Amino acid sequence: MNARTMPENLSIASATPILRDHRWLELTSAANQAFRDGAVEPARKLYTRGLEEAERLFATLNPEDTAVPLPAIMNIACHNLAQLARQDGNEPECRRLLILAFDRLIGAARQPATPIELRIACIQHLKYTLSELAEHLAGQTAPEPAIGHYVICLREAVAAVSHAAAHMDRAGDPRSCGHCGLTN
Repeated sequence: MNARTMPENLSIASATPILRDHRWLELTSAANQAFRDGAVEPARKLYTRGLEEAERLFATLNPEDTAVPLPAIMNIACHNLAQLARQDGNEPECRRLLILAFDRLIGAARQPATPIELRIACIQHLKYTLSELAEHLAGQTAPEPAIGHYVICLREAVAAVSHAAAHMDRAGDPRSCGHCGLTN
């Protein structure tokens, strides 16, 4: 064994693997600190860069090697910026960001090519997205589309993911999946 790989020669920094979301975590942490310090514009810039990093991570549809689940990364990134937009009185931007989080998670959950564990995680995290969106829409006069639209989309996605998960449970029996074209 190489002396450098002996446990007593490893520092905590070198023993800890760098996860794919480390940059997003750094940006979000710095933005949170700037926000706590009252530096709203620097926080906004850091949150924007954090959202760009979240988009990059989420686009991979690879749930492995992250400290924070991909759906949570997308939710947090969008909701941080939505909160700033709300504080600024920029309701259209707040709504756009909340819908962005919803669209990303629902889109991944609906895609048969998305790994089933990520599809399930997206469904689980959509409750937070839908809650924020419902709260925002409740303060609007006659929002279009209304919250019911998003609820229907969520129900359809839940049914699709549940169906896919049932297929995964029966994957060992090729006769059990002959009734549909689901390819999971």
